[in-house]
Amino acid sequence: MTVYKGFLTITRRNIRMMFLYLAIFLSISVMVQVATGGNADEFEQVSLNIAVIDKDGGELAKGLADYLSHYHTLVDLPDDPSIIQDRMFYREIYYVVTIPEDFEKRCLYGDEMLPVTKVPGSNSGFYVDQQINTFMNDVRIMARSGFPLSDAIQSVIDNSTDKAKVTLIDKNGFGGQQPLHAFMFQYMPYILISILCYSMSYIMIAFRNQDVKRRMMCSAVPARSQNFQLILGFATVGLAVYGICALMPFLMYGKTFINDPNMPYYLLNSFLMMLVALSLSFLIGTLVHSEDVISAIVNVVSLGMSFLCGVFVDLEILGKGVRTFAQFLPAYWYEVANGLLANNSTFSHAQQTSLYTCYGLQLLFAAAILGVAMVISRFRQTA
Repeated sequence: MTVYKGFLTITRRNIRMMFLYLAIFLSISVMVQVATGGNADEFEQVSLNIAVIDKDGGELAKGLADYLSHYHTLVDLPDDPSIIQDRMFYREIYYVVTIPEDFEKRCLYGDEMLPVTKVPGSNSGFYVDQQINTFMNDVRIMARSGFPLSDAIQSVIDNSTDKAKVTLIDKNGFGGQQPLHAFMFQYMPYILISILCYSMSYIMIAFRNQDVKRRMMCSAVPARSQNFQLILGFATVGLAVYGICALMPFLMYGKTFINDPNMPYYLLNSFLMMLVALSLSFLIGTLVHSEDVISAIVNVVSLGMSFLCGVFVDLEILGKGVRTFAQFLPAYWYEVANGLLANNSTFSHAQQTSLYTCYGLQLLFAAAILGVAMVISRFRQTA
């Protein structure tokens, strides 16, 4: 087993790098746990610094300002476009609503909309729009039902202080929240691709050295045995890295992870991702000739796939074009499967089909990448 021992010897030289990536992986997982470890039963409303420029001074205008003050911080601001522009540029205010003269006649009983100014490109202004529309509609309904305007305004303001009780639908056994170990598995592709591509590429370059190749050809070990030992070395390192990564959720989350009915599916999903990472490492090791460029190539592959496929940025946030492109990358299907596992404890027939499709596509990607790498390797041997 000379070749196999040499394989492991070269692997030990890169052990520090492996632990460095594992430390990065654990740090990300802990930070996510701290960020999401608050009380999931409490929801906070978004509060902004806004300005109300009142040109009417009537009862309805004061009522609207009072209503908005329950949700936001009102900032005094003169009716000067240049000052408004400066304050918005420095994000001292995010929203300005101007109440015109004859506000009640023009906006409550008429169809005129309130003129507003928002920070360009910000979505928070839509939240204030909805609150203003709610106030106006509620007051309008009560006033047309016969209530005095003052009573209608006060009633709407009083009801705005009521807190709604939010109960999430428990579809996954974790109170409707994603379990913390789901976030750890979300980042798993990055660590698997980084460690395996980095270490395996160095090993393949070492075995492609002309002196090493000549010694192996002159040795008494048959070529078939050498190839078998290389495959065994790949499998050993891959399973070792996978075992360490798979052990982390057990150590960090204990019974929470063990009691998750989707635990076997998480482990299978990450195992398939490990096969993809091994195939990628073989391809990179076949293409790269110099150790100096390995780090750059591995970082481009691991970080690029992580950002495009939903590892670092949730798939729901990515644009449609990015998601369409990401479907041609294996990590995308890993993240789709991980999302299904994180949000459901039982699966419908369609969800189960989607899950197995993600598994199958990862396996096909691994086989396709390995096939391309073997073709390139054979071509270079005969060239």
